[in-house]
Amino acid sequence: MNQSVTPPPISARQIAATLGMFPPTDEQQAVIEAPLAPTLVVAGAGSGKTETMANRVLWLLANGHARPDQILGLTFTRKAAGELSERIRDRIDQLDAQGLLPKPPAPAAGAVTIDSSDLFNMPTVSTYNSFASRLFTDNALLLGREPESVLLSETSAWLLARRVVIEHGDSRLVPFGKKIDAVTDAVLAFSRSLAENPPPVVPGVPAAPHDLTGLSAGFGYLRDLPYGNPRKKIPYASVAESLAAVEPLPVLFELAERFAVEKRRLGLIEFSDQVALALQVSQKALQVVARYRDQYRVVLLDEYQDTSVLQTELLHTLFSRHPVMAVGDPHQSIYGWRGASSANLLGFSQSFAGLSNRQSPSMSLSVTWRNPVTVLDTANALVAPLSEALRARPDGIQVGTLAVPAGKANGRVEASMLETIADEARVVADWFAQRLTSGTDKTGAMLFRARREMEFFAEVLREHGVRAHVLGLGGLLSTPEVTDVICVLRVVHDPAAGSELVRLLASGRYRVGPRDLQHLAAVARWLAAHDWAQQAVTRELKDKMRASVAVDEGASLVDALDFVAAAPETHGQLAGFSDTGRARVRAAGRQLAWLRARAGLPLLDFVRLIEQELLLDVELVANEANSLGLANLYAFHDTVTAFLASDEVGSLAGFLRWLGRAAASDDLGPRVEPGESGTVQLLTIHGAKGLEWDYVAIPNLTEKSLPAQTRDGAGWLKFGELPYPFRGDRAELPELAWQEHETQLSFDTEFHAYKVQLAARHDDEERRLIYVATTRAQQELLLTGSYWGGGSTVRAPSRYLEELAEAGLIAALPEGSEYGEKPDTGEGVDEHWPFDPLGTRRPLVEAAAARVRAEAQTERDTRWSHAVTLLLEERMLRLAGAGPVPLPTRIPASRFKDYIDDPVGVAAALRRPMPERPYRATRLGTLFHSWVEQRAGGASGGDLIDADESELDLGDQGPNAFDLDLDQNQPLEQAQLERLQRTFEQSPWASVQPEEVEIEIHHVLAGQVFVCKLDAVYRTVTGYQVVDWKTGRAPSSAVDLELKQTQLALYRLAYARWKGIDPEIVDAVFYFVADDTIVAPDRLYSEEDLVRAWSSVRLRAVSPTVSPTVSIAPVVASSDEDEDDDDDEADDDEPGPEPEPVSSSSSNSPPNSDRL
Repeated sequence: MNQSVTPPPISARQIAATLGMFPPTDEQQAVIEAPLAPTLVVAGAGSGKTETMANRVLWLLANGHARPDQILGLTFTRKAAGELSERIRDRIDQLDAQGLLPKPPAPAAGAVTIDSSDLFNMPTVSTYNSFASRLFTDNALLLGREPESVLLSETSAWLLARRVVIEHGDSRLVPFGKKIDAVTDAVLAFSRSLAENPPPVVPGVPAAPHDLTGLSAGFGYLRDLPYGNPRKKIPYASVAESLAAVEPLPVLFELAERFAVEKRRLGLIEFSDQVALALQVSQKALQVVARYRDQYRVVLLDEYQDTSVLQTELLHTLFSRHPVMAVGDPHQSIYGWRGASSANLLGFSQSFAGLSNRQSPSMSLSVTWRNPVTVLDTANALVAPLSEALRARPDGIQVGTLAVPAGKANGRVEASMLETIADEARVVADWFAQRLTSGTDKTGAMLFRARREMEFFAEVLREHGVRAHVLGLGGLLSTPEVTDVICVLRVVHDPAAGSELVRLLASGRYRVGPRDLQHLAAVARWLAAHDWAQQAVTRELKDKMRASVAVDEGASLVDALDFVAAAPETHGQLAGFSDTGRARVRAAGRQLAWLRARAGLPLLDFVRLIEQELLLDVELVANEANSLGLANLYAFHDTVTAFLASDEVGSLAGFLRWLGRAAASDDLGPRVEPGESGTVQLLTIHGAKGLEWDYVAIPNLTEKSLPAQTRDGAGWLKFGELPYPFRGDRAELPELAWQEHETQLSFDTEFHAYKVQLAARHDDEERRLIYVATTRAQQELLLTGSYWGGGSTVRAPSRYLEELAEAGLIAALPEGSEYGEKPDTGEGVDEHWPFDPLGTRRPLVEAAAARVRAEAQTERDTRWSHAVTLLLEERMLRLAGAGPVPLPTRIPASRFKDYIDDPVGVAAALRRPMPERPYRATRLGTLFHSWVEQRAGGASGGDLIDADESELDLGDQGPNAFDLDLDQNQPLEQAQLERLQRTFEQSPWASVQPEEVEIEIHHVLAGQVFVCKLDAVYRTVTGYQVVDWKTGRAPSSAVDLELKQTQLALYRLAYARWKGIDPEIVDAVFYFVADDTIVAPDRLYSEEDLVRAWSSVRLRAVSPTVSPTVSIAPVVASSDEDEDDDDDEADDDEPGPEPEPVSSSSSNSPPNSDRL
């Protein structure tokens, strides 16, 4: 009798050899072939953990341990999820092509088989928050919640919290002396902390809320304790500080609860709610837990050290004692500001295996493939105290020392401690200039603990001929041209924007000198002391104003500017200005007042108007030395557009509040931009995690800079902070023993011991930051500091430099500064203020300008000559008829049919673009597209960390929903969206995982760039299928369908070229969701058909020149010669309102003679 023989397992090395990959190391092989049991892997920086995780998936599949759809992988950023997902998909295809997947019948008992149909359902790779969101959405009804709760953007959440604070109107807030915005920030932070740290759940016992009122009242006894020190005459500062911190807790808790109730009433959730609600589902419905355990036989957790306590609790509830592999590095846990806890690694074995770390030893990946020898030696030396502390803990884990593979380059580490920060910047710039020579493909980065000096170093780099790019929104906002625009925005909005006004007045645009600025401040003080009739106010009123905390009660430079601009020339308050200064201040006042009167324009239009009025656009075009200036303005336009996408009101006030918050969160989150050849990227260390460059410099290595001085000296004893006793990770946090003291002295002693613990915790966090920074370098590392920075006191070298010098890893540091006081770096040069923007070139420029004006003047010229000439030429052009217009640089694929079918209409729109009001049908389409993208799991190539809400906001409610004047049509819109979602859930694509979601491809056809925004791409038996969602009506005629299919034809061709495959194996269809109709054209145009059609358009539309004498209206749709390519989100078959006519009158002319 024949007996089947179980084939031996396929090893990781066999798989690597068959697929032509590098063989795994012994450590990697042990991780790849680890048993199906809870396993912790400590993976050092650059140790290849992503590759190892992908290869573990291959090993699991090849040995029949799971089907592809039975594997779940979770990570933090959408970018990381997309990269891991793509790597796994490609490797599985290779595995199948080599015949390494187990085919029926099963080779061994308990093993699974994988046939061709199983390959349509790939492993689920998602972000932690997207996974939690899907779990909640699928089971929301179990909690009595709506499945389609709308995700709040950061802006919308803040506005809703602010409304709650204002409506609360509780007098208990008054003694705290906080502004409304500060209270709003505290309520928002408090609410999120409560969501991240729910009360412990005891089976069968209703969960009791945190007793914050009891804790606040409990502290009260400290006030009545004896001092305990006969020489003490007033209460201890520690007692007063603690009581002031706990007193607001009850009212903050009430506001946070009201905020939560309001969110639920409106059907809204935040990112912090997603995991909390998913945990509630898992704790309430055991059948959900069982379903997920059955669905996913194997779970892989990436970047586990960055998980929060709540995320860990959710994963524990779902997958305890399940085959879970967690990969992380305790030394790279740098996101504690958003709830991440490095202690999660320490608790993994207990949470998932029910064993201590001693009973369940961890695996490790301790060979780094990124760093050279000297760089790694530096990193290991800096992190050694943390490794020793982890190993010494009773529940510690074994963290090995990273090593390099044999034959790795030695690399180079240099360090310098300079006298001044100017010297330091020059040394860094010279270092990069020697390495990033012209034409090199090498990359560089400067990593900062804080952003404040990035622009200074960037400017010095540029002066030395080194390209510099400050990454992130904060970098964009610090560029001079964008800063000028923001200053104007603040001045026209906020009477207290004195600093911004001074910058504008002292700039090259207005050139107001110091004495005139000083007198403007005197005018402001005079106005503050006088009433509307310019009569001196009474002493009683002055005293009340001094006692007031309202910002607008003080002197305002903005009000003073308005007064000077409008006051008669003979007014006494104008006498203190110089003649030139008075004229310049009055001109500035009139121009800013004119802009303020137009602040009600749509925000993006207002920003562009400011640029025109300040002549920024002209200045930047004329400045050959600043090639990035216009690009920065366009990037700022994108920032405004991003804000408008999450804020339906789009107000100037909301935008200015949003800017500061968005820049702060942008600095702290990881960045995704790849290195740029020949360019130094400047970013924060928090943003650098996960990235690498050839050359890395870390400046400002001084005490109080890196390591930074703690801002958290009191721990939870500050406004808006959830007390540590209510935190889920309280066992890892410093404890303040505040009870059962008999004297204030006793409490004071305990309080200072508590602060020492906080300082030690902060030092560990800073050491992890320097470790992350040093391990970013692939070839060379530069460490610098300077004794004298912006302050007047000498700075000490960072302890990190001193440790490296003592270890002999860098050269010995100087014993100290050569100067007893801050040296003068001006080198005896006198500067004249205000600066002349033309400098010594002014006589030549003014002479040239005078000649141009002289040539343009004739004896017959009058004040009306220019206007009459324009009107006559406009009449001639009208009589001559419309001529051809240039085509935009980029055209949306959805507009291809319009160019073919209605060239006259397109030409008219290009000649004179008219504003269009947004309408509900377009918005409904946008909402539906966003929902489908989020439903796909969030692993579609996005770039931002989950905490960055603005990228993922569906925008359904927006700030309008939080104003008193609500949009009455929102219920109808919500109902329509829900109908579309229900229809989609019954469609053929509801249960299929897309290959791509919401990708944008710039495809060149016949010399023209077409922007192809593909909604979704799916794998089919014969190849690929592109699906374009439509929320409007299906084509009503064959002619209409023939025109629309050009869009699909372009999509098919673009995707095939982008993917590198034959277009013949790519299909494309429309899915009209409202009608539940799939429209598949009988034939899609070939590339030759499309080229032929477009060639006829070019013959009709392209003109080599435009009128050299007058331009009646813009000849292109936008300032960068691109058509608006955002209309792919909405359906081009939706009816919309006719655009409103635009009128003009002489009263709207700006006070800017340079433009007239």
